[in-house]
Amino acid sequence: SRTMLGVLKITQDNKKSTWKYVPLQDFTENSDIDWSKSIHEIDLQLYKKYDLDETEIQFIESHVKEMN
Repeated sequence: SRTMLGVLKITQDNKKSTWKYVPLQDFTENSDIDWSKSIHEIDLQLYKKYDLDETEIQFIESHVKEMN
């Protein structure tokens, strides 16, 4: 979400429109993502959910620093 937000956020202003590319997520037990998994496993689930291709996945893996 940091990267998708950063695409449109060019100032400290944080208008609703800057969140355009950040999808809403269900963090409840009813989610289609198992949030109890490791960060890498969650990433894999999200890649699949959003049907990312190998180029998009490689971009994320090489440019987005993992948060702990």
